[in-house]
Amino acid sequence: MRIDILTLFPQMFCPLEESIIKRAREKGIVDINLINIRDFAFDRHQITDDRLYGGGAGMVMKPEPIFAAVRSVLGDDKPRVIITSPQGRPFDQKLAQELSAEEHLIVICGHYEGIDERVIEGLATDIISMGDFVLTGGELPAMAIVDSVTRLLPGALGDELSAAQESFEDGLLEYPHYTRPPIFEGMEVPEELTSGNHAQIAKWRRQKALERTWRYRPDLLESAPLLPEDKIYLEQLDKEIQKPFRIYVALLHYPVYNKKKQVINTSLTNLDLHDIARAAATYDVEGFYIVQPVQNQQRLMQELVDHWQGGFGGRYNPDRKEALSKVRLVDFLEDVREQITSQSNAPLHLIATSANICREVIAYRDMRKQMETQGGDYLLLLGTGWGMTQEILDEAEYCLRPIYGRGSYNHLSVRSAASIMLDRLLGEKNCR
Repeated sequence: MRIDILTLFPQMFCPLEESIIKRAREKGIVDINLINIRDFAFDRHQITDDRLYGGGAGMVMKPEPIFAAVRSVLGDDKPRVIITSPQGRPFDQKLAQELSAEEHLIVICGHYEGIDERVIEGLATDIISMGDFVLTGGELPAMAIVDSVTRLLPGALGDELSAAQESFEDGLLEYPHYTRPPIFEGMEVPEELTSGNHAQIAKWRRQKALERTWRYRPDLLESAPLLPEDKIYLEQLDKEIQKPFRIYVALLHYPVYNKKKQVINTSLTNLDLHDIARAAATYDVEGFYIVQPVQNQQRLMQELVDHWQGGFGGRYNPDRKEALSKVRLVDFLEDVREQITSQSNAPLHLIATSANICREVIAYRDMRKQMETQGGDYLLLLGTGWGMTQEILDEAEYCLRPIYGRGSYNHLSVRSAASIMLDRLLGEKNCR
């Protein structure tokens, strides 16, 4: 393979002269060339950047030197031309394997505020990101790509099995490794690895890979090729670590915002009362609190609840009676907290919700794992009107990620959002 790296700082690439990459270069497995973009600048000062059209801070890399540098290394082949940028496709092991099958790669290292867009339009075949963070330039990402790709080339590693057994190769994190001595500062090598039983060793390694992935990168399990015995083992892990937890729901009619961001009190809707109560019963929520300080609104709610609890409604529809038994009417959010904490010694964790990203958010999968592994009591807060106040959002320990659909419309009713949230948090795992 031939890899041409276009950079303003070729002196940064000394790591490519060490270890596995050095040996691969010496064996002729990979030919890595550093091209200084400044050598292709057209003026005597070798200027490679300029101010932004339209104004703004920083400088942008000019297109002319980059086009000239790329053309200087083009042959009859059609190389993959890579630009490293946080705006690109995330780099992963699958992409590394894909690139390792190419004969020629060209990597363009960005710098300053970025690269003139015409370079991307006219030259790039791939825009690659190393993650959701910003670096000073593209040199470090380029080195990471070259290292990851080179080690996959035939003959680059001393043991051809090494690459196949590393993290991400089978969709999982890698199992733990041990070497001599067998006991170090009281810590022993697992007896499975010293048993000499290859089947037992393989089983132990597979289970440890599953356990590490389950603990640190559960998102990988959604796409990993799992065997039936893998799924059984993961279910056992869930049961072993799961702690009892209780979840409550509070629908806030006060304090919430109106369209002008003024704090108001909203009115009861019969649909919210019934539908959220039915969702609470479906997902075995401990209690459904309605926060409403206005007394005539409370009286109206109490009449509705009484109708379905002790009146004709309950006799006509016992299922609805069961759902409405979850309802608790209170004046303020603090009353909800007092009622829950008076019944339990466990800490109460507030989970805020919003249609907009208002602070650092937590994914539903992570929130569920948090509840299962930490236990305790959790109160899911639902706002009416234009959402709960910033004071409550700031007070909450967690804030769930907003619900997004396929389109740009983002105005679900609170009862619809409540059902989706409860399903994501408490629904069957194999259906999420």
